[in-house]
Amino acid sequence: MGVVIQAGTLNVQEIVMAQATGEIFGWGGIGNPFIITQFLGFAIFLIAVQAELTQPPFDMPVAESEIVTGYLTEYTGLRFLLFFIGEFATAAIFAALAATLFLGGWYVPGIDPTSDLFNVIGPAILLGKVILVAFLIFWFRFTYPRFREDQLQQLAWKVLIPLSLANIVLTGVLKVVF
Repeated sequence: MGVVIQAGTLNVQEIVMAQATGEIFGWGGIGNPFIITQFLGFAIFLIAVQAELTQPPFDMPVAESEIVTGYLTEYTGLRFLLFFIGEFATAAIFAALAATLFLGGWYVPGIDPTSDLFNVIGPAILLGKVILVAFLIFWFRFTYPRFREDQLQQLAWKVLIPLSLANIVLTGVLKVVF
């Protein structure tokens, strides 16, 4: 939500252009990738992605130690493969969304975003940023241990929700003041 407030639009192309043409505290040399001004929002987004993907440390409903091998016990062969590919495809979509909203999408500082060169290198730039965010998502998945249910609830209700609301309020105030 902080990205939408800062960009002033819900249109993804306009959000990328707002990052490409924006300024950071009056200095516009590199544009304004929202990961700089919305780092808290980016961190909350990545944590929410982990929870949505039900990956460790947020995989309580499908914990392999609780049920023999999770909900995939009944699937083998092609059906198991489709579930497995579906999980990775969802992670890739979330990574593409994060790269577009927070890392400037297909924009690179120093190149005019309306030039024809962007038709060639834009998809490669976006793919590189998606791979970087996907690496972060899977790194978190394999690094952190599973939360207990009470720890998960405390993190969500006492930390993440207040931080996200504070981020929205702070972004709104800064948008009005500056």
